[in-house]
Amino acid sequence: MNAVSAAVAVALGGGASPVLAQDSGDDKANVIDEIITTATRREENVQDISIAVTALDGNALKQGGIEDISRLEHLVPGMRFGKSGDEVRIAIRGTRTNNVGSEAEQVVGIFEDGVFVPTSTQAWGSYVDVSRVEVLRGPQGTLYGRNTFGGTINVVTNQPQLDEFDGYVTGLVGSYDRTKIEGMVNVPVGDTFAIRVAAMTDVHDGYITNTWEDGTGDDLHDQDQTYVRASAKWVPSENFDATLKLTFSDKSTNGGAQWGYQQIGGIAGGNFIPGHAFAPDNASDSSVFDESPWTVRRDFASSTDNENSSTTLTLNYHLESVSFKFVGDMTNFKGRQISDFDYSDGNSFGDPGTQSSDFAGWDSDQDTWSTEFQVMSNTDGALEWLLGAYFYEQKANWNWLEMWDGAVGEPHWDSQGDYISESTGYFGNAKFSVTDRMRLVAGLRYNEDSKQNRDPLDWSVWPPVPLPGQGAKEEWDKTLWKAGVEYDMNDRTLAYLSGSTGYRAGGTNPSGAGIPPSYGPEEVTAYEAGLKTTLLDGTMRLNLAAYMNQYRDMHMQSFVDLGGSAVAEFTQNGGEVDATGLEVEMAWYPSSEVFIGLTMAFMDAEFGTFQALQVPPLGDIPGRQDLSDPNGILDMSGWKPALSPDFSASLQLSYDFELSNGALIRPYYQTAYSSSYWGHDINWPGSSQEAHTISDLRITYISPNDRWEVQGFIQNIENEPVITRIVIFDTGNNAEVNGVSYPLASMQTDWNNPRTWGVSASYRFE
Repeated sequence: MNAVSAAVAVALGGGASPVLAQDSGDDKANVIDEIITTATRREENVQDISIAVTALDGNALKQGGIEDISRLEHLVPGMRFGKSGDEVRIAIRGTRTNNVGSEAEQVVGIFEDGVFVPTSTQAWGSYVDVSRVEVLRGPQGTLYGRNTFGGTINVVTNQPQLDEFDGYVTGLVGSYDRTKIEGMVNVPVGDTFAIRVAAMTDVHDGYITNTWEDGTGDDLHDQDQTYVRASAKWVPSENFDATLKLTFSDKSTNGGAQWGYQQIGGIAGGNFIPGHAFAPDNASDSSVFDESPWTVRRDFASSTDNENSSTTLTLNYHLESVSFKFVGDMTNFKGRQISDFDYSDGNSFGDPGTQSSDFAGWDSDQDTWSTEFQVMSNTDGALEWLLGAYFYEQKANWNWLEMWDGAVGEPHWDSQGDYISESTGYFGNAKFSVTDRMRLVAGLRYNEDSKQNRDPLDWSVWPPVPLPGQGAKEEWDKTLWKAGVEYDMNDRTLAYLSGSTGYRAGGTNPSGAGIPPSYGPEEVTAYEAGLKTTLLDGTMRLNLAAYMNQYRDMHMQSFVDLGGSAVAEFTQNGGEVDATGLEVEMAWYPSSEVFIGLTMAFMDAEFGTFQALQVPPLGDIPGRQDLSDPNGILDMSGWKPALSPDFSASLQLSYDFELSNGALIRPYYQTAYSSSYWGHDINWPGSSQEAHTISDLRITYISPNDRWEVQGFIQNIENEPVITRIVIFDTGNNAEVNGVSYPLASMQTDWNNPRTWGVSASYRFE
């Protein structure tokens, strides 16, 4: 294998994304080189840190078909991707995303270049000109400015380079009339300044066919997206550098509905009713308007329009033994989602042409600013330490929408003021070398959070107006800790044991009968034991992590019937979830041409003592729910949290065929398996996803000089429909079962994408 071939022979999965060693002194050409990560906020070999982390470089992302957060689950053990409408719902190690939108904090903290991504909608950010993505599992509050609960996802973009002019351009065409163009150019200006610009446009037809009209104009889950990022870096001396980054993205799509675009069933009187349970009388038979997960019939086209812009300033200053860092960011997000909320080709108001609904979606306009200060040691002494302070504020003006005769607007009953979220954190982390082989790790964090709900309305005037500053406000504070020990069993094996705590702030609920005014924080105590080792003369990397997470006061998303078909959504503290598991990551080069990657996750997660508001459509359930008790509860003990399979695994295989001219042809096969899981915390018949396998195939040609690359791919070869999340809520309607009328709950879901294919070509210039 020649030098050029070795340079491009990257690991295509297996979590660690290793490369083959070059000029490293190893006797074998297929020895895996070290991977440098900043998961601990300093540059370290991923094998030397006592955290379960999956690091994927730009090549691994490309070969894995990872263009955003949605496909990370195929390479990260124990992570499940969920979505409803345009909201990301991540699940990891037994915790899951329930409440979404402006009020909801991320279960898994997402950061781009050190800046926290505030909401589940903004989590959809595209991976353009990305250096690497790091996924840390477990709470990381003593390392990161914004508190993280279930884990952390770091997106690290490529920075401007002072020493070379280079760039690339990539074009892609594919199924569903997809056209994607992406490019980057890096321009040095003198010896101390450089500019880097990356841009992308991605357009395709909808994956979900809407048979109401001919053509593709109203098919769901289409996309018209634009992304631009411009970065400027100034390095006036070896001790100081400053980077200014401007990012803009605009996404327009027919989308789906906020809680899922398809009604897969209902619950009434404890009975599961397949199909659409509350379609309007003038709708077609459900077999017509919902033929399959990817074929629906809606007489009103959905739409989602999101616009995100941010400005980030990063400053670094280095002294002889200490480094200082500042990261400041201002972000504005505007979003609007509209959909057909009777989920059919009928109309609740009679004539389908009226296109009227008292609930048509929501819109949002939110501003977020954050600042983080870090001070850390930069010497090779026995003690390494990091201190930080973090300040965050979000103001969001969001409202539900209604539609009358095709006109969309904010209803008078929801024209309220801003939602305000504030957070302050002080954190520190240290590592002390007791001996050459053993190190102690300790961390501490203090956090203060406040949430203020939107101002209530003054109904003494018409139309009603908000009462300034009278929104309900709650405050919380919490001290978190981390402690651990690392031990080098030999030069290539690290064993570690750690314990840590995590916390996610509570919030306020909309006012209404039967709705608690607020809910408290949820907390986790996490224990982890791990082993990271390199085997078989350096050709295999094997990492193991066993964990036990004890979640308390977990948030539960609930709905309450307000009467007159009005339903309110709110959040409450349910109780306990206990999760134990084992995660395995392996990357192996049996030869310089062959790569094998493997991930496995075994997990046992279930609710302990967990009580939620009664769900009348479930009926009387002995030992769980007694509807004759007006103060009764739904006991969910022993059920499993959503998106928590007992077993999941992925396999990656590639082989490099070297041509006589030095070019490479690399076939790459990737498959991911998951055992069955529940789509919702309420483990009710009809809300489960069966075991399934999703596979991809890619064939890549790489030119001898590494300038040209051509790739063809097929994703979801099996064309397997998979539930990504289910939402169950009381509709405020009734349904008849055997001639008896019962309160009706609805099951709404989103599905994954069907089989897709494409061909791309890339050219790198310098």
